[in-house]
Order: sequence, then C-alpha cells, then structure tokens
Amino acid sequence: MNQISPGVARLTAITALIGALVVILSQVVTAYSLENELGEVVETVTLLSKHGVITAIFGLVAALAVVFAVATGSRAAAIVVIGMGAAVVLVFLFVDLPDVGDTGMFNAPLAGNIDVTGKASAGLWLELTGGAILILSGIAMATLGESQLRAIGPGGDRAPTGRTGRAINR
Repeated sequence: MNQISPGVARLTAITALIGALVVILSQVVTAYSLENELGEVVETVTLLSKHGVITAIFGLVAALAVVFAVATGSRAAAIVVIGMGAAVVLVFLFVDLPDVGDTGMFNAPLAGNIDVTGKASAGLWLELTGGAILILSGIAMATLGESQLRAIGPGGDRAPTGRTGRAINR
C-alpha cells in the first residue's frame, strides 16, 4: 500500500466533509425556476420541496462515515461515503434531472393555468457536484490503510510517545 502523507490524507477527509456539506446545502438552494413562455420566472423550486430530506440524509450519513473512518481507521466507512455519493447522483439522474426542460401546466395565483418550463438552477448542480465529490473523496479514502486513516485525526501524524513523553522509535 502506498504511503501517503498525513496532510494529503487529511485533505481527502476534509474534501469529503465539504462534499457532504454541499449536498446538504443544495437542498435549500433554488434547484429549478419555472418560467412561462415569455421567460418570466413564475415560481422557484428547492430540492427539499421536491423530494424531501432524502439527499440531505445521504449527505449527513456520509459526513458521519468520514468521522467514523478517521476515528476508527475503518475502510468500510470510507466505502459508505462512496455509496452515499452514488445515491445522491442517482437521485439527481432519475428524480431531479428529468424535470429540466419539461413543460407543463402550473396554476398561477393571478393568471390561472399557464404553461411553464423547468429551468435548472444552482441547487441542482450543487447536488450533482456534492455527490461527485463524495464518490471521488470516498474512493481516495478507501485506498488508505487503517493507520493512514487514523493518522488523519488530530495529532495522528505525530510519533507515538512513551510514558516519559519522548518519541518511541519503531
């Protein structure tokens, strides 16, 4: 197994946590804007209102898996990060993406039923980006060994010390 510096390994875990945060935040950012034939925005839709908290839960589980992997050295927890990222991307592909460019009837408060088209906004792309970050950083974490994962944590890159406080040479 390759020896990766603790700083690079730590950066991998931080990147995974950022990916989880991006997934969670994507749920409250506008994902779609519904536009009429004139290009006017009639309504905006968040992913939270579209499919509930499911992808936010995936992001939270991924963040907890990163913390667990670092605390215990568990490569299986790093694989959970990959799985959560893949789940987010699958929700993006099969639930969210089909609405982009789709035209349908919308009941506007003042105008009645009008045709609107779904246009992608930032929240949709944040969801995809966060999922991809989770997959890639999870793969990177899964390639690390148990001791390398544990070295990510605070003080993990220091040499072990004995009772006298001096470094033990191994």
